[in-house]
Parts: sequence; C-alpha cells; structure tokens
Amino acid sequence: MAYVEMGSVEAGLRFKTRSGLVVETTGNTQRIESHNLYVHEVVIVEGPGEGSKYLLNLDAAEPL
Repeated sequence: MAYVEMGSVEAGLRFKTRSGLVVETTGNTQRIESHNLYVHEVVIVEGPGEGSKYLLNLDAAEPL
C-alpha cells in the first residue's frame, strides 16, 4: 500500500519506525507539494519521546 499517495488515513493504525519507535496515526494528513506526496501525523506510543507528535512517511515504517 502506498501511503504517500493517500490523502487521508484512519486514526489508530500502529506502525514501527526504522528507529524502533511504535507510533499511532492521528488521522491528520498533510500534502507536501514540492514532492507531490502525503505525510501523516503520528504520536509516539512506545519509545523515547512518548506522547510526541510528528509527520511521517508511513511507507518508511512497518505496520503492526
């Protein structure tokens, strides 16, 4: 599935990032015009920075 092509993603999906953080989608999405892709807001649920939110290219993470 190409998340970078999806204009929205449901909240509550969990992924493991390359750095080993477990994150959960919030349902917010932002389009990066200069690269013609979407990034999705996630919150860290396990790992350093727990509770912090940031934008992530979900194609670079592993679904749990």
